Amino acid sequence: MRSIFNSVIKTVQEDHASVMKNFFSLTFLKGLEYLIPLILVPFLVQTLGLERYGVVQSAVSFMYIFLVITNFGFNYSAAREISIHREHSEKASTIAGAILLLKSILMFISFIIMILIAMSLPTLKSELGLIIITFGFIVGDVLFPVWLYQGYEKMYYLSRFQIIARIVLFIGVLTCIHTSDDYLLYPSIYYGTQVIMAIATLLFSKRLLGISVKMPTYTIMKEQFLLGIRPFMSSVAQVLYTQPRVFYVSLISTKLVTGTFAIADKAAGVFQLFPVWLFVISALPKLSYMFEHEQEQCIHTLRTYQRWTFIYALVSTPIAYMSAPWIIYAFSGEFNEQATLYFRLLCTETFILTINIFLIHYFPIAGKYGVFAKIYGITCIVTLLLFMIFSQVLGVMGIIYGIISSSVLVLLLTLYYRKKEHVLKV
Repeated sequence: MRSIFNSVIKTVQEDHASVMKNFFSLTFLKGLEYLIPLILVPFLVQTLGLERYGVVQSAVSFMYIFLVITNFGFNYSAAREISIHREHSEKASTIAGAILLLKSILMFISFIIMILIAMSLPTLKSELGLIIITFGFIVGDVLFPVWLYQGYEKMYYLSRFQIIARIVLFIGVLTCIHTSDDYLLYPSIYYGTQVIMAIATLLFSKRLLGISVKMPTYTIMKEQFLLGIRPFMSSVAQVLYTQPRVFYVSLISTKLVTGTFAIADKAAGVFQLFPVWLFVISALPKLSYMFEHEQEQCIHTLRTYQRWTFIYALVSTPIAYMSAPWIIYAFSGEFNEQATLYFRLLCTETFILTINIFLIHYFPIAGKYGVFAKIYGITCIVTLLLFMIFSQVLGVMGIIYGIISSSVLVLLLTLYYRKKEHVLKV
Protein backbone atom coordinates (compact mmCIF):
# COMPACT_ATOMS: atom_id res chain seq x y z
CA MET A 1 0.00 0.00 0.00
CA ARG A 2 2.84 2.36 0.82
CA SER A 3 4.49 1.69 -2.55
CA ILE A 4 1.21 2.46 -4.32
CA PHE A 5 0.86 5.71 -2.39
CA ASN A 6 4.42 6.70 -3.29
CA SER A 7 3.69 5.82 -6.91
CA VAL A 8 0.66 8.11 -6.91
CA ILE A 9 2.68 10.99 -5.42
CA LYS A 10 5.45 10.51 -8.00
CA THR A 11 2.93 10.52 -10.83
CA VAL A 12 1.29 13.71 -9.61
CA GLN A 13 4.56 15.55 -9.07
CA GLU A 14 6.75 14.29 -11.91
CA ASP A 15 5.49 11.86 -14.51
CA HIS A 16 2.05 13.04 -15.57
CA ALA A 17 1.37 16.41 -14.04
CA SER A 18 -0.71 17.49 -17.05
CA VAL A 19 -2.94 14.41 -16.75
CA MET A 20 -3.55 15.02 -13.06
CA LYS A 21 -4.13 18.73 -13.61
CA ASN A 22 -6.71 17.97 -16.26
CA PHE A 23 -8.22 15.23 -14.10
CA PHE A 24 -8.81 17.55 -11.16
CA SER A 25 -10.06 20.28 -13.48
CA LEU A 26 -12.40 17.86 -15.21
CA THR A 27 -13.56 16.54 -11.84
CA PHE A 28 -14.37 20.09 -10.81
CA LEU A 29 -16.07 20.74 -14.14
CA LYS A 30 -18.16 17.56 -14.04
CA GLY A 31 -18.68 18.08 -10.34
CA LEU A 32 -20.40 21.35 -11.13
CA GLU A 33 -22.30 19.68 -13.95
CA TYR A 34 -23.66 17.05 -11.58
CA LEU A 35 -23.64 18.86 -8.24
CA ILE A 36 -26.13 21.56 -9.16
CA PRO A 37 -28.60 19.10 -10.71
CA LEU A 38 -27.98 16.83 -7.70
CA ILE A 39 -28.97 19.63 -5.36
CA LEU A 40 -31.95 20.39 -7.58
CA VAL A 41 -33.22 16.80 -7.94
CA PRO A 42 -35.02 16.67 -4.57
CA PHE A 43 -36.54 20.09 -5.33
CA LEU A 44 -37.64 18.96 -8.79
CA VAL A 45 -39.07 15.65 -7.53
CA GLN A 46 -41.06 17.49 -4.87
CA THR A 47 -42.16 20.34 -7.18
CA LEU A 48 -42.83 18.46 -10.42
CA GLY A 49 -43.81 15.17 -8.83
CA LEU A 50 -42.13 11.82 -9.43
CA GLU A 51 -44.19 11.12 -12.56
CA ARG A 52 -43.42 14.43 -14.30
CA TYR A 53 -39.78 14.14 -13.27
CA GLY A 54 -39.73 10.67 -14.84
CA VAL A 55 -41.23 12.05 -18.07
CA VAL A 56 -38.47 14.68 -18.31
CA GLN A 57 -35.72 12.13 -17.63
CA SER A 58 -37.23 9.76 -20.18
CA ALA A 59 -37.01 12.52 -22.81
CA VAL A 60 -33.36 13.16 -21.87
CA SER A 61 -32.64 9.44 -22.07
CA PHE A 62 -34.22 9.37 -25.55
CA MET A 63 -31.79 12.09 -26.68
CA TYR A 64 -28.79 9.84 -26.07
CA ILE A 65 -29.74 7.91 -29.20
CA PHE A 66 -29.06 11.05 -31.24
CA LEU A 67 -26.04 12.03 -29.18
CA VAL A 68 -24.22 8.99 -30.51
CA ILE A 69 -25.05 10.08 -34.07
CA THR A 70 -23.69 13.61 -33.63
CA ASN A 71 -20.61 12.41 -31.76
CA PHE A 72 -19.91 9.89 -34.54
CA GLY A 73 -16.87 8.55 -32.74
CA PHE A 74 -15.29 12.02 -32.68
CA ASN A 75 -15.14 11.87 -28.88
CA TYR A 76 -12.29 9.39 -29.46
CA SER A 77 -10.83 10.19 -32.89
CA ALA A 78 -10.98 14.01 -32.71
CA ALA A 79 -9.25 14.31 -29.34
CA ARG A 80 -6.57 11.87 -30.55
CA GLU A 81 -6.02 13.76 -33.82
CA ILE A 82 -5.86 17.15 -32.09
CA SER A 83 -3.42 15.73 -29.55
CA ILE A 84 -1.13 14.37 -32.28
CA HIS A 85 -1.20 17.59 -34.37
CA ARG A 86 -1.44 20.19 -31.60
CA GLU A 87 2.05 21.50 -32.34
CA HIS A 88 0.92 22.36 -35.89
CA SER A 89 -1.76 25.00 -35.38
CA GLU A 90 -2.80 25.20 -39.05
CA LYS A 91 -3.51 21.47 -39.22
CA ALA A 92 -5.24 21.48 -35.84
CA SER A 93 -7.42 24.44 -36.91
CA THR A 94 -8.68 22.70 -40.03
CA ILE A 95 -9.30 19.47 -38.10
CA ALA A 96 -11.36 21.42 -35.56
CA GLY A 97 -13.34 23.05 -38.35
CA ALA A 98 -14.00 19.69 -39.99
CA ILE A 99 -15.24 18.16 -36.74
CA LEU A 100 -17.62 21.06 -36.02
CA LEU A 101 -19.03 21.06 -39.55
CA LEU A 102 -19.50 17.29 -39.61
CA LYS A 103 -21.18 17.30 -36.20
CA SER A 104 -23.52 20.12 -37.32
CA ILE A 105 -24.58 18.18 -40.42
CA LEU A 106 -25.23 15.11 -38.30
CA MET A 107 -27.22 17.24 -35.85
CA PHE A 108 -29.56 18.39 -38.63
CA ILE A 109 -30.07 14.78 -39.75
CA SER A 110 -30.68 13.72 -36.15
CA PHE A 111 -33.38 16.35 -35.66
CA ILE A 112 -35.33 15.07 -38.66
CA ILE A 113 -35.03 11.46 -37.47
CA MET A 114 -36.07 12.50 -33.96
CA ILE A 115 -39.25 14.18 -35.20
CA LEU A 116 -40.18 11.15 -37.33
CA ILE A 117 -39.71 8.75 -34.39
CA ALA A 118 -41.55 11.02 -31.95
CA MET A 119 -44.54 11.34 -34.30
CA SER A 120 -44.74 7.54 -34.67
CA LEU A 121 -44.73 6.69 -30.94
CA PRO A 122 -47.82 7.76 -28.93
CA THR A 123 -45.86 8.17 -25.68
CA LEU A 124 -43.48 10.61 -27.38
CA LYS A 125 -46.04 12.33 -29.59
CA SER A 126 -48.01 13.39 -26.52
CA GLU A 127 -44.89 15.18 -25.25
CA LEU A 128 -43.60 16.52 -28.57
CA GLY A 129 -42.95 19.98 -27.12
CA LEU A 130 -40.77 18.48 -24.39
CA ILE A 131 -38.91 16.36 -26.94
CA ILE A 132 -38.09 19.38 -29.13
CA ILE A 133 -36.94 21.46 -26.16
CA THR A 134 -34.78 18.62 -24.87
CA PHE A 135 -33.02 18.48 -28.24
CA GLY A 136 -31.16 21.49 -26.89
CA PHE A 137 -29.05 18.84 -25.14
CA ILE A 138 -27.78 17.76 -28.57
CA VAL A 139 -27.23 21.32 -29.79
CA GLY A 140 -25.18 22.18 -26.71
CA ASP A 141 -23.09 19.02 -27.03
CA VAL A 142 -22.36 19.62 -30.73
CA LEU A 143 -21.14 23.16 -30.08
CA PHE A 144 -19.22 22.32 -26.90
CA PRO A 145 -15.65 21.48 -28.08
CA VAL A 146 -14.56 19.24 -25.21
CA TRP A 147 -12.49 17.20 -27.66
CA LEU A 148 -10.55 20.33 -28.68
CA TYR A 149 -9.57 21.31 -25.13
CA GLN A 150 -8.99 17.64 -24.33
CA GLY A 151 -6.58 17.29 -27.25
CA TYR A 152 -4.57 20.26 -25.98
CA GLU A 153 -4.74 18.85 -22.41
CA LYS A 154 -6.30 22.12 -21.19
CA MET A 155 -9.63 20.91 -19.87
CA TYR A 156 -9.25 23.16 -16.85
CA TYR A 157 -10.27 26.19 -18.93
CA LEU A 158 -13.73 24.73 -19.40
CA SER A 159 -14.48 24.88 -15.67
CA ARG A 160 -14.71 28.67 -15.85
CA PHE A 161 -17.54 28.52 -18.34
CA GLN A 162 -19.22 25.68 -16.46
CA ILE A 163 -19.31 27.67 -13.23
CA ILE A 164 -21.27 30.49 -14.82
CA ALA A 165 -23.65 28.11 -16.60
CA ARG A 166 -24.43 26.17 -13.42
CA ILE A 167 -25.03 29.32 -11.38
CA VAL A 168 -27.49 30.55 -14.02
CA LEU A 169 -29.18 27.11 -14.04
CA PHE A 170 -29.50 27.04 -10.26
CA ILE A 171 -30.97 30.52 -10.00
CA GLY A 172 -33.23 30.00 -13.02
CA VAL A 173 -34.75 26.76 -11.74
CA LEU A 174 -35.41 28.03 -8.21
CA THR A 175 -36.87 31.27 -9.57
CA CYS A 176 -39.04 29.95 -12.40
CA ILE A 177 -40.23 26.45 -11.42
CA HIS A 178 -43.06 26.42 -8.88
CA THR A 179 -45.60 23.75 -9.93
CA SER A 180 -45.77 20.54 -11.95
CA ASP A 181 -47.03 22.57 -14.94
CA ASP A 182 -43.57 24.19 -15.16
CA TYR A 183 -41.88 20.93 -16.19
CA LEU A 184 -41.02 22.30 -19.65
CA LEU A 185 -39.06 25.16 -18.10
CA TYR A 186 -36.45 22.87 -16.56
CA PRO A 187 -34.99 21.54 -19.87
CA SER A 188 -35.41 25.01 -21.39
CA ILE A 189 -33.23 26.63 -18.73
CA TYR A 190 -30.82 23.69 -18.49
CA TYR A 191 -30.02 23.31 -22.17
CA GLY A 192 -30.36 26.98 -22.97
CA THR A 193 -27.44 27.74 -20.64
CA GLN A 194 -25.53 24.81 -22.14
CA VAL A 195 -25.83 26.20 -25.66
CA ILE A 196 -24.69 29.68 -24.58
CA MET A 197 -21.74 28.22 -22.67
CA ALA A 198 -20.74 26.07 -25.66
CA ILE A 199 -20.70 29.08 -27.98
CA ALA A 200 -18.54 30.98 -25.47
CA THR A 201 -15.93 28.18 -25.35
CA LEU A 202 -15.64 28.27 -29.13
CA LEU A 203 -15.27 32.06 -29.22
CA PHE A 204 -12.50 31.94 -26.60
CA SER A 205 -10.54 29.05 -28.18
CA LYS A 206 -8.17 31.45 -29.96
CA ARG A 207 -7.31 33.24 -26.73
CA LEU A 208 -7.06 30.15 -24.53
CA LEU A 209 -5.58 27.59 -26.93
CA GLY A 210 -4.00 29.75 -29.60
CA ILE A 211 -6.11 28.10 -32.28
CA SER A 212 -8.80 29.48 -34.60
CA VAL A 213 -11.39 27.11 -36.01
CA LYS A 214 -11.06 27.29 -39.81
CA MET A 215 -13.23 26.15 -42.68
CA PRO A 216 -11.85 22.75 -43.74
CA THR A 217 -11.21 21.41 -47.21
CA TYR A 218 -13.20 18.48 -48.54
CA THR A 219 -10.11 16.28 -48.15
CA ILE A 220 -9.80 17.09 -44.43
CA MET A 221 -13.51 16.49 -43.87
CA LYS A 222 -13.36 13.13 -45.62
CA GLU A 223 -10.25 12.18 -43.65
CA GLN A 224 -11.86 12.99 -40.29
CA PHE A 225 -15.12 11.31 -41.28
CA LEU A 226 -13.31 8.09 -42.15
CA LEU A 227 -11.30 8.22 -38.91
CA GLY A 228 -14.54 8.51 -36.96
CA ILE A 229 -16.31 5.53 -38.54
CA ARG A 230 -14.80 2.76 -36.44
CA PRO A 231 -15.04 4.51 -33.07
CA PHE A 232 -18.58 5.49 -34.13
CA MET A 233 -19.50 1.83 -34.49
CA SER A 234 -18.29 1.17 -30.96
CA SER A 235 -20.00 4.32 -29.63
CA VAL A 236 -23.36 3.62 -31.25
CA ALA A 237 -23.31 0.09 -29.90
CA GLN A 238 -22.26 1.25 -26.44
CA VAL A 239 -24.81 4.05 -26.18
CA LEU A 240 -27.75 2.02 -27.50
CA TYR A 241 -27.68 -0.33 -24.54
CA THR A 242 -26.34 2.00 -21.82
CA GLN A 243 -27.66 5.55 -22.12
CA PRO A 244 -31.38 5.20 -23.09
CA ARG A 245 -32.09 2.95 -20.09
CA VAL A 246 -34.75 5.22 -18.62
CA PHE A 247 -36.40 5.44 -22.05
CA TYR A 248 -36.48 1.64 -22.32
CA VAL A 249 -38.01 1.37 -18.86
CA SER A 250 -40.67 3.94 -19.82
CA LEU A 251 -41.76 1.65 -22.67
CA ILE A 252 -42.58 -1.25 -20.34
CA SER A 253 -43.50 0.45 -17.04
CA THR A 254 -45.62 3.18 -15.50
CA LYS A 255 -44.46 6.78 -15.12
CA LEU A 256 -44.03 6.20 -11.37
CA VAL A 257 -41.73 3.20 -11.87
CA THR A 258 -39.84 5.10 -14.56
CA GLY A 259 -39.26 7.99 -12.16
CA THR A 260 -38.04 5.60 -9.47
CA PHE A 261 -35.61 3.92 -11.86
CA ALA A 262 -34.46 7.33 -13.15
CA ILE A 263 -33.36 8.33 -9.64
CA ALA A 264 -31.38 5.10 -9.14
CA ASP A 265 -29.85 5.33 -12.62
CA LYS A 266 -28.78 8.95 -12.09
CA ALA A 267 -27.17 8.06 -8.76
CA ALA A 268 -25.37 5.09 -10.32
CA GLY A 269 -24.27 7.30 -13.23
CA VAL A 270 -22.57 9.74 -10.87
CA PHE A 271 -20.90 6.82 -9.08
CA GLN A 272 -19.57 5.59 -12.43
CA LEU A 273 -18.40 9.02 -13.52
CA PHE A 274 -16.53 10.06 -10.38
CA PRO A 275 -13.64 9.69 -10.43
CA VAL A 276 -12.66 6.82 -12.72
CA TRP A 277 -14.27 7.85 -16.00
CA LEU A 278 -13.05 11.43 -15.55
CA PHE A 279 -9.54 10.10 -15.03
CA VAL A 280 -9.82 8.04 -18.22
CA ILE A 281 -10.94 11.07 -20.24
CA SER A 282 -8.08 13.11 -18.79
CA ALA A 283 -5.49 10.43 -19.53
CA LEU A 284 -6.52 9.38 -23.06
CA PRO A 285 -4.81 12.23 -24.99
CA LYS A 286 -1.57 11.78 -23.05
CA LEU A 287 -1.64 8.01 -23.47
CA SER A 288 -2.43 8.31 -27.20
CA TYR A 289 0.52 10.66 -27.65
CA MET A 290 2.78 8.32 -25.64
CA PHE A 291 1.70 5.30 -27.68
CA GLU A 292 2.79 7.07 -30.88
CA HIS A 293 6.25 7.87 -29.46
CA GLU A 294 6.96 5.64 -26.42
CA GLN A 295 4.89 2.45 -26.56
CA GLU A 296 6.74 0.68 -23.74
CA GLN A 297 6.27 3.67 -21.42
CA CYS A 298 2.61 3.84 -22.42
CA ILE A 299 2.03 0.19 -21.43
CA HIS A 300 3.82 0.79 -18.13
CA THR A 301 1.57 3.77 -17.41
CA LEU A 302 -1.53 1.75 -18.29
CA ARG A 303 -0.49 -0.90 -15.79
CA THR A 304 -0.16 1.75 -13.08
CA TYR A 305 -3.55 3.30 -13.84
CA GLN A 306 -5.22 -0.10 -13.96
CA ARG A 307 -3.93 -0.98 -10.48
CA TRP A 308 -5.29 2.28 -9.09
CA THR A 309 -8.74 1.77 -10.58
CA PHE A 310 -8.89 -1.85 -9.40
CA ILE A 311 -8.12 -0.84 -5.81
CA TYR A 312 -10.63 2.00 -6.02
CA ALA A 313 -13.35 -0.42 -7.18
CA LEU A 314 -12.65 -2.82 -4.32
CA VAL A 315 -12.89 -0.04 -1.74
CA SER A 316 -15.70 2.12 -3.13
CA THR A 317 -18.26 -0.51 -4.15
CA PRO A 318 -18.98 -1.87 -0.63
CA ILE A 319 -19.21 1.71 0.66
CA ALA A 320 -21.71 2.66 -2.04
CA TYR A 321 -23.72 -0.50 -1.40
CA MET A 322 -23.98 0.13 2.34
CA SER A 323 -24.71 3.83 1.87
CA ALA A 324 -27.36 3.22 -0.80
CA PRO A 325 -30.42 4.39 1.21
CA TRP A 326 -28.75 7.69 2.04
CA ILE A 327 -27.48 8.15 -1.51
CA ILE A 328 -31.02 7.73 -2.84
CA TYR A 329 -32.26 10.12 -0.15
CA ALA A 330 -29.74 12.71 -1.36
CA PHE A 331 -31.04 12.37 -4.92
CA SER A 332 -34.76 12.27 -4.22
CA GLY A 333 -35.34 13.81 -0.80
CA GLU A 334 -36.89 10.61 0.53
CA PHE A 335 -36.01 7.03 1.43
CA ASN A 336 -37.17 4.84 -1.44
CA GLU A 337 -36.65 1.10 -0.98
CA GLN A 338 -37.25 0.25 -4.64
CA ALA A 339 -34.80 2.89 -5.88
CA THR A 340 -32.29 1.67 -3.28
CA LEU A 341 -32.57 -1.90 -4.62
CA TYR A 342 -32.10 -0.70 -8.20
CA PHE A 343 -29.05 1.34 -7.21
CA ARG A 344 -27.40 -1.54 -5.37
CA LEU A 345 -27.82 -3.82 -8.37
CA LEU A 346 -26.42 -1.17 -10.70
CA CYS A 347 -23.37 -0.91 -8.41
CA THR A 348 -22.46 -4.41 -9.59
CA GLU A 349 -22.23 -3.13 -13.14
CA THR A 350 -20.13 -0.17 -11.99
CA PHE A 351 -17.65 -2.46 -10.23
CA ILE A 352 -17.15 -4.64 -13.32
CA LEU A 353 -16.80 -1.66 -15.65
CA THR A 354 -14.27 -0.01 -13.35
CA ILE A 355 -11.92 -2.97 -13.12
CA ASN A 356 -12.01 -3.20 -16.93
CA ILE A 357 -11.79 0.49 -17.80
CA PHE A 358 -8.11 0.78 -18.74
CA LEU A 359 -7.91 -2.74 -20.12
CA ILE A 360 -10.50 -2.01 -22.79
CA HIS A 361 -9.25 1.52 -23.53
CA TYR A 362 -5.94 0.14 -24.70
CA PHE A 363 -7.63 -0.41 -28.06
CA PRO A 364 -8.60 3.22 -28.85
CA ILE A 365 -5.29 4.41 -27.39
CA ALA A 366 -3.50 2.13 -29.85
CA GLY A 367 -5.81 3.20 -32.68
CA LYS A 368 -7.39 -0.29 -32.82
CA TYR A 369 -10.92 1.04 -33.28
CA GLY A 370 -11.99 -2.07 -35.18
CA VAL A 371 -11.49 -4.29 -32.13
CA PHE A 372 -13.11 -1.67 -29.92
CA ALA A 373 -16.14 -1.67 -32.23
CA LYS A 374 -16.35 -5.48 -32.25
CA ILE A 375 -16.46 -5.67 -28.47
CA TYR A 376 -19.27 -3.15 -28.12
CA GLY A 377 -21.08 -4.35 -31.25
CA ILE A 378 -21.35 -7.90 -29.93
CA THR A 379 -22.30 -6.64 -26.47
CA CYS A 380 -24.98 -4.34 -27.87
CA ILE A 381 -26.71 -7.09 -29.86
CA VAL A 382 -26.64 -9.56 -26.97
CA THR A 383 -27.76 -6.97 -24.40
CA LEU A 384 -30.72 -5.67 -26.42
CA LEU A 385 -31.86 -9.27 -26.90
CA LEU A 386 -31.56 -9.84 -23.14
CA PHE A 387 -33.58 -6.66 -22.51
CA MET A 388 -36.39 -7.95 -24.71
CA ILE A 389 -36.38 -11.46 -23.19
CA PHE A 390 -35.85 -10.58 -19.52
CA SER A 391 -38.22 -7.58 -19.46
CA GLN A 392 -41.10 -9.74 -20.69
CA VAL A 393 -40.77 -11.91 -17.59
CA LEU A 394 -39.16 -9.68 -14.95
CA GLY A 395 -40.07 -6.14 -16.04
CA VAL A 396 -37.63 -3.48 -14.82
CA MET A 397 -35.54 -6.10 -13.02
CA GLY A 398 -35.04 -7.79 -16.37
CA ILE A 399 -33.54 -4.58 -17.76
CA ILE A 400 -31.20 -4.36 -14.76
CA TYR A 401 -30.09 -7.99 -15.09
CA GLY A 402 -29.43 -7.31 -18.76
CA ILE A 403 -27.30 -4.30 -17.80
CA ILE A 404 -25.20 -6.37 -15.39
CA SER A 405 -24.81 -9.16 -17.97
CA SER A 406 -23.55 -6.62 -20.51
CA SER A 407 -20.72 -5.48 -18.23
CA VAL A 408 -19.62 -9.09 -17.70
CA LEU A 409 -19.68 -9.71 -21.45
CA VAL A 410 -17.58 -6.59 -22.14
CA LEU A 411 -14.96 -7.80 -19.65
CA LEU A 412 -14.83 -11.30 -21.16
CA LEU A 413 -14.58 -9.95 -24.71
CA THR A 414 -11.85 -7.50 -23.66
CA LEU A 415 -9.75 -10.33 -22.21
CA TYR A 416 -10.36 -12.49 -25.28
CA TYR A 417 -9.35 -9.82 -27.81
CA ARG A 418 -6.36 -8.70 -25.76
CA LYS A 419 -5.08 -12.27 -25.88
CA LYS A 420 -5.93 -12.60 -29.58
CA GLU A 421 -4.17 -9.31 -30.42
CA HIS A 422 -1.14 -10.37 -28.35
CA VAL A 423 -1.38 -7.29 -26.17
CA LEU A 424 1.22 -6.97 -23.44
CA LYS A 425 -0.27 -7.63 -20.03
CA VAL A 426 -1.61 -4.49 -18.38
